Amino acid sequence: MIHIKNLTIHQFRGLRDLSWDSLGQINLLVGVNNSGKTSVLEAISTYCRPLDPLQWLTRGRDLKGDRQYLLSRLKWQFPALPQNQQNGDRKIDVYQVQTHISGDGSFPVIDSRAIYRELTGVGKSGEHQADLELVATIFNPQQHQEKQECSVNFQLWNSGGLITRSEVLSPKKVGHQDLASGNLMLPVEIVTPLDHWIEKLQVGLLSEAILQRFKAEVIKLLQVIDSGIVGLEILDNQGIGSGLYIDHKQLGLAPLSICGNAVRRLLLYALTLAKVRGGVLLIDELETSIHTDALGGVFSWLVQWCSKMDVQLFATTQSLEAVDAMLDATSEDVDLVLYRLRPEESQTKLIRLDRETLCIIREELGQEVRR
Repeated sequence: MIHIKNLTIHQFRGLRDLSWDSLGQINLLVGVNNSGKTSVLEAISTYCRPLDPLQWLTRGRDLKGDRQYLLSRLKWQFPALPQNQQNGDRKIDVYQVQTHISGDGSFPVIDSRAIYRELTGVGKSGEHQADLELVATIFNPQQHQEKQECSVNFQLWNSGGLITRSEVLSPKKVGHQDLASGNLMLPVEIVTPLDHWIEKLQVGLLSEAILQRFKAEVIKLLQVIDSGIVGLEILDNQGIGSGLYIDHKQLGLAPLSICGNAVRRLLLYALTLAKVRGGVLLIDELETSIHTDALGGVFSWLVQWCSKMDVQLFATTQSLEAVDAMLDATSEDVDLVLYRLRPEESQTKLIRLDRETLCIIREELGQEVRR
């Protein structure tokens, strides 16, 4: 299922009016450095969970769990110019900006906005205060719904990094039941180039995969890199917390920490895929830590299980070998699309190549597609 069929990033960080038409189940994003590929993944993540503040407070390119400098980390995500306002004899600097993303597909959210307002010099201590308002518009033609809007407002203080939900607005009767049923939330996760180093993250994900009876398939993916791996276990690490161990034909039970980056990376791919069943998987730098010779086997596994688990994949890459390996890993019935981001003076341009066109360019003409 194509959860997101068309997407327009009207305004998000440095991206303006970027329209993604006819998205596929497997979507590759290429482009030169600083062309906005990672920003696109972050924009998609906020669109999939439009009323979730954690999509803004834990950005994909940061290490998971890093919450320092809350307001400054929030502000850089919003393209903005300050507006100075007067409050009597006291000057208050007000920053007010917003992001805006719209789309359609099986996911009923058709419009998503985040409005960020920051005031400096408020309160007795003159500390920074910010409001984050998240607004989503939903429309589900299959249920013959009218367009409905729901918004949530949060207040944030830089001093303690705390979030306070101040109110939930439901002007058109979109309330807690819709939120609880998941109508405004599509399962989504970003895998960054650094996340595979966070073992604590993978312990939790493996527990979820075991509950879904997905552990055997995880091990099959790891065997693409090391055929000696026969099992995965969560064991108590000498009383200081649980840790991941691999069961290896030659090494026996060994901590994950002795494994190379490729094993860690593929383990994270598999475990995250299980978590976003029926949703969207976002991978930044798809080829990270994986040897060229293993790309074909890894991508074949990934494409197969994205289809089986109803997951739409968006992945950035800087590797021509990765593009070619994904072509080899997909057949004609797989909906593969490559999008090339090309920054220009006024805005970023987008070029779309479907699988058939991509085959001609790469296999018959041998031309470059990354820039």
